[in-house]
Amino acid sequence: MTASNPRAQQHTGIRGLHHVGLSVTDLAAARAFYQGVMPLQTVSEPFALTQEGRPPGAAPLASATLLRGPNAYLALQQFPAAVAGPAQPMPVSGPGVTHVCYQCPVTHDLYARARAQQAQPVSRGDAPVDLAGRGVYYAYLRDPSQLMFELEQLDAPHFDGDFWVAHVALVSPDIEALVAFYEKLLGCTTYNTTDLLRGSRADRVTGIDQVAIRAAWFNVGNMVFELWQYLNPITPEVGAPVPYERVGYNKFVFEVADLDTECARLAAAGVSDLSEPVHSPQGRMVFGRDPDQNLYGLMELAKGSTLSLDCMPSITWM
Repeated sequence: MTASNPRAQQHTGIRGLHHVGLSVTDLAAARAFYQGVMPLQTVSEPFALTQEGRPPGAAPLASATLLRGPNAYLALQQFPAAVAGPAQPMPVSGPGVTHVCYQCPVTHDLYARARAQQAQPVSRGDAPVDLAGRGVYYAYLRDPSQLMFELEQLDAPHFDGDFWVAHVALVSPDIEALVAFYEKLLGCTTYNTTDLLRGSRADRVTGIDQVAIRAAWFNVGNMVFELWQYLNPITPEVGAPVPYERVGYNKFVFEVADLDTECARLAAAGVSDLSEPVHSPQGRMVFGRDPDQNLYGLMELAKGSTLSLDCMPSITWM
């Protein structure tokens, strides 16, 4: 991987990353936590894809809610304890979907709000870390279900307002294979990569001594899609797919303009294991698994849907 690549144009059929699914131990507690930390709004209209948009064979939901951020959604889902299992924190080094990152101006101080809501720090110290001396302060924490999330507090944010859903992060034992897959899926190349991220400040952020990481980043329109591979400690090899119901991040869903067109494009590119469409009053969705068995979805919303990313801002500064 090279140090940096110029950004390519995003495939026009992918509108962005619409929502991330979180399987939580207690829906009411999770909703109270996230809304206590960030200005997330509960979607008042029924969102049947949250209830019905499960991969084939997944257990029925006990309850669910959709939270709206400025540029994307979180789909909180609670499954019966017998199938969801206890909260078991995923290692920082993965593999899998390790975190979602949220940004704010330093004056908004989401870190203090998160600690007041009893978030448990992963990063060392009692404040976010200025990793590269550029006025961006990083910290990892865990929510009540032990899901890790990242906060980035910025001296000079590019976005308007007090909050932005910055990225979703996947950790892989083979970053080249994962980058190649998502280049096909997203129809664009990475806009930046690094072959080695390390140092004492990275140790503080990750909570790992002598950490060493490779990374790649895609701009998917409304946020960044981030891929990591840990060299120290080494990211473990991928095992069997994690059950959808298991507590943790269970899916991430891209919104597309035309589902049939995108499925045909992906089939022509060799991505041929997509599920049959799942239907709901809001639209249609298909599921697939990437080379690391992470579950992703492609969703076409009904024309004119107010839940579409077309109704939200996109990245304009990259």
